[in-house]
Amino acid sequence: MARLYDGVTAHPHNVQASARAGALELSQDDGWSDSIDAALLKRLDGGKRELRLGRTDRPGWRLVLPADAAAELQPLLGREERYGRWIDRVGLVPALIAGAAITASVLAIGYLAPHWLAPHVPMSWERNVGRAIVGDFGDLRCRDPKGQRALEALVDRVAPGSRGGPNGIKVAALDVSVFNAAALPGGYIVVFKPAITETDPEALAGVLAHEVAHVRRRHVTEALIRELGIGALIRLFAGNVGANAEQIVSLRYTRENEAQADSDAIAMLKRAHISPAPTAELFKRLSTETPQFSAEFLQSHPLTSKRARKFTAAVDPHARYEPALGRADADALFDICTKT
Repeated sequence: MARLYDGVTAHPHNVQASARAGALELSQDDGWSDSIDAALLKRLDGGKRELRLGRTDRPGWRLVLPADAAAELQPLLGREERYGRWIDRVGLVPALIAGAAITASVLAIGYLAPHWLAPHVPMSWERNVGRAIVGDFGDLRCRDPKGQRALEALVDRVAPGSRGGPNGIKVAALDVSVFNAAALPGGYIVVFKPAITETDPEALAGVLAHEVAHVRRRHVTEALIRELGIGALIRLFAGNVGANAEQIVSLRYTRENEAQADSDAIAMLKRAHISPAPTAELFKRLSTETPQFSAEFLQSHPLTSKRARKFTAAVDPHARYEPALGRADADALFDICTKT
């Protein structure tokens, strides 16, 4: 018997596993089965009590088996990948020495300069973390196709071209009953349901533009270094995401970060011919609403009257502002979390 985490939902599935003809065969009593080519399997560090397998083509997928299953599955697994590819290549002791040297350098410099370090973290490392976090939300993710397209259209409106390319922004809505939006590692942005249903598209456009700015300026990585430290950051990149997902969503940014993101968001709204007034009104409302409504947002995006005034001051009385979305897209976005 084994536990399967499919990388889509956060819940384990009990399965039977066996090795047959160069493939790992999985099955359940209800008739479900799957066959995974041995070339796609990788062995993860599971300690002495269990065997953990991953897939090279599906981040977040893992299979946990009893340690004694290793003998039966050994022909499929090859060499054990316990610590990561480069550590396995150079050996544990040299890797520990290199890690100690890096840690010493980080202690001397890194904690004093997260802003300097953040741009040097490869986006590909962050991408795997962000993808795994979004996958772990499982059924909480809103999957209405029309609503998703409308949400992506709103991102395209404030930041044209930002979703293209290998490091393009990915946006998802979550059916979570708190008002919040957050930038995640690797260019992922999540928006909680109330931020969609309890605002209008123009205010949401300002919120999304703000999160896009955090992504572009690498504020997420900077905050990770500042709040979690380099050690936790390395563990995240090694795949230990689940325990830290909630903490990542509620990362706190410095006032300088928030001011930069606000300035960038205002510039994006101006280019898109979207009025910043609804965003200003939203900020004012959040700062006076009951804690149950705004606590999550205020925790990760501390608001001040100065920030609201900044958006208000950006309103051009002579500008011809346009709706952020057409009526059909606005309606589809409102219903994005409706399950059919």
